[in-house]
Amino acid sequence: MTLQIGIIGTGWFSKVHADILARMEGVRVASVCGTSLEKAEAMASVYDAVGYGELEHMLDGEKLDAVYICVPPMSHGSIESELIRRGIPFLVEKPLSTGMDVPRQVLDQVQKSGLLTSVGYHFRYQEAAQVLQQSMKEQTVGMALGRWMGGMPGSPGGGVRTVQEDNS
Repeated sequence: MTLQIGIIGTGWFSKVHADILARMEGVRVASVCGTSLEKAEAMASVYDAVGYGELEHMLDGEKLDAVYICVPPMSHGSIESELIRRGIPFLVEKPLSTGMDVPRQVLDQVQKSGLLTSVGYHFRYQEAAQVLQQSMKEQTVGMALGRWMGGMPGSPGGGVRTVQEDNS
């Protein structure tokens, strides 16, 4: 059996996910949905998939086992609601919103449905995150600082900002 995966979004990170999925045994990128049919078809052609310009057309036209949602924060809510309504598991890339209303709405729908979902947060399963989680159970944390080490491309929806410190 080959898992049929849909991708929503045609940006850089959608392509990262699609490339990884395309290399996996037993997995096929079956469809891509973009803000335009042209963008979707261009990306889909790389994976021998079908491109769609409308979410409903993709979901009506394909039998998908799961969907990756890789869209900017302001585009979330209705996508997740439609996938939940149809019972299609999904991975959603962060950030899910610029506020809390949409994430709470999606969480409520997911909890009521019992649908398998995940958020693309790659540090969640690293050992340091597990150690921190255990430490937080054992003591009160007064402050935590986090830093990103490494390269990170700019992202119009990702909220990536560069801060320069003056240490003079």
